[in-house]
Amino acid sequence: MQEKNFNSSEELLDSLKFCVIDLETTGGNPDTEKIIEVGMLRIENRKISEERSFLINPQKEIPDFVQKLTGIKKADVEHSPKIEEVIDEITQFIGDSILVAHNTSFDIPFLNGVLKKLQRPTLDNKVICTNIMTKYLIPDIMSSNLQYMSDIFNISHSQAHRAIEDARATANLLLKYLEIFEEKKIRKVNQLYYPRNKFELDRVIVENSEGLSEVFKALSRIQNPCVLSVKGDNGVILTILPIKNPSVEVEEMKSFLSEFRWSQIHIRLCGPFIEGLFFMNANFIKIPETYRKKTIEYLKKRYVLPSAPNLIEEQDFVITPHLISGQYIVYSFLNFSPYCQLVFKFPSHKKKLHQFLLGQISRFEVQQKSKRKVFLQYDLKEIFLSLFHHSLTSDPKLYLSLKNSDIKDDRKVYIDLIEKMSLECPDPYSFPTKHL
Repeated sequence: MQEKNFNSSEELLDSLKFCVIDLETTGGNPDTEKIIEVGMLRIENRKISEERSFLINPQKEIPDFVQKLTGIKKADVEHSPKIEEVIDEITQFIGDSILVAHNTSFDIPFLNGVLKKLQRPTLDNKVICTNIMTKYLIPDIMSSNLQYMSDIFNISHSQAHRAIEDARATANLLLKYLEIFEEKKIRKVNQLYYPRNKFELDRVIVENSEGLSEVFKALSRIQNPCVLSVKGDNGVILTILPIKNPSVEVEEMKSFLSEFRWSQIHIRLCGPFIEGLFFMNANFIKIPETYRKKTIEYLKKRYVLPSAPNLIEEQDFVITPHLISGQYIVYSFLNFSPYCQLVFKFPSHKKKLHQFLLGQISRFEVQQKSKRKVFLQYDLKEIFLSLFHHSLTSDPKLYLSLKNSDIKDDRKVYIDLIEKMSLECPDPYSFPTKHL
């Protein structure tokens, strides 16, 4: 069946009905475990219109870990209805709405398992998982659990692992995403289920038919560093440009970009400016030689900086906040390449970080015989090092330099230094709260 055409994103999104659902159960296996709580909300015209919540008597013991997780005790459910007594009310509330959960791979199969046991028709509604949607919209995010997403988007979530509270938080996260889909000019319902490419929150893709004015409009809104990539016919990359202060550089970009015959321009937020430098270095070889020269000329003219030829020898590791709140990047100068880095969450990935750092040191001392490997495009090297050094010195709070001896020290004092940085710069880029 052909998708209906809508005049606007707003009209499309307002036409959809959603039922957000969350289950609490005695365990994960629908064949042997039982539902103890159901929370549901109906969304129509992009507003929560109704909600329903049931405590369910599972007719079996609730394991201790489930009681601790949910706070639901035997006394709370012993006088509650059995699932077969409310299942019709549940399915009627769902109706033909699009089903939404933050983990549809659990909630929907579990509910369908119950329906099968009760010899009722299973649900064949369209399904959206806000957890998977999050990973499409924020590809580099390392944790997409409901509590973390609620914190990021300032969504109230006071009682995690209670069905109605989790359903409310999921509903509000969905509504936030629907706002974003409208801003990104969604045109087809199918794009809700597979929100790839132009829907990522850290990027904007401008087609030639939209004109350079759309590019400059996007740049003027950006307060953080970004990377601009220009593509010509057949997807050939014509330039990759890290931009430190996009809203300030718009006028200079106008004359620079007017010289390109382009088909698409991609703008991507990159957190620290040095992340943009690494991205440029990794992909610079793909740019035709004429445009490489043009890019370097622009950077040298834009950033008149002293050279820093000894930068790589002066550093061992540099740690800086990642674009996404709570995430960090560590760059290795022992094996200096576009790929020798680690994105980690702090403090939950302390062990992973320590293993990465020790692995880099071991490789440097054993395989490389204490000689640094440097993978930098030759014609890019001078301006790359100048810009990198300028970033380290002009924004000292954003960068933490570590020596090999800091990592080998059994006291692991460097962990305290990262914690200090996380307290002083908890969310320097306000992403994804502020997004493209």
